[in-house]
Amino acid sequence: MVKYDLHCRLSGPDPERSGWAWACILAATLSALLSSAAGARLVKDQTGRMVNVPENPHRLVSLAPNITEIVYALGLGDELVGDTDYCDFPPEAEKKPHVGAMVNPSLERIVALKPDLALGTPEANRRETADQLERLGIPVYGVTANTLEGTLGSIENLGKILGCAAEARSLVAQMQARIDRVEKRVEGQPKPTVLFVVWYRPLITVGPHSFIADVIRAAGGVPTGDNLKGEWPRLTLEELQPQNPDVILFPKTESFSPSTEELQRLPGWKDLRAVKDGRMFFVSETVMRSGPRLVDALEELAGILHPVR
Repeated sequence: MVKYDLHCRLSGPDPERSGWAWACILAATLSALLSSAAGARLVKDQTGRMVNVPENPHRLVSLAPNITEIVYALGLGDELVGDTDYCDFPPEAEKKPHVGAMVNPSLERIVALKPDLALGTPEANRRETADQLERLGIPVYGVTANTLEGTLGSIENLGKILGCAAEARSLVAQMQARIDRVEKRVEGQPKPTVLFVVWYRPLITVGPHSFIADVIRAAGGVPTGDNLKGEWPRLTLEELQPQNPDVILFPKTESFSPSTEELQRLPGWKDLRAVKDGRMFFVSETVMRSGPRLVDALEELAGILHPVR
């Protein structure tokens, strides 16, 4: 992973570096003055960091697609001045100025947008990025979730920070009602074992403490690999064989498109129960975003695991 090494120095023969250094200092100074004028408050974000958040932030930069979706769902799309290259929902998000990738966004682009608050998540962003932005005078508020309940909590939490607590509570209540309906419908039904394939060469699945695994449980399934560690653990085909899942799920993305026919020919895959029975399904990539549409993914998975007859 390439680290963005940022040093604001005024010495040295490189005029470009010197110009960027002046820009760094100026941006940091202006941002600090603006935050002070706006009555910044020191709060603890969901990652445990203490952050100086403006009382009424109105120029937001999102550093992850799920956060972008939350911002729009709360009716704050007009206050979003930038997001990442991967923010593609709603369609309006693609028209916003992009600041680069999630892991290594462009600090120059972020500073140029003059945000009074950036929003990030440890699931997609590096701590170094948050630290660098804060040194430039741009506070970064972090949210995190590894369950459905945690996702609802992140939405409500951001609503309070962004000054739309009532809207956030209303959205969360609607999502919770839909979750309750799904859980009630699948209650008492047999629970198929489910392998969620993030990638298949090598095989990467989801950890037991991830929000995707939690969605599978809420949809009436049992995620494979309860003994695995990490959010995206690797699993050998030899380790997978004894678990022999009933259902295999794949995210439907542009970069990932194995055919079911290919899996039926691959050693180690073709003997699995789910492959033999044709119980392999492509699901919307919304299941990989801990935002408002995660409930859509829950309803989709419940329909696959427990179809209404």
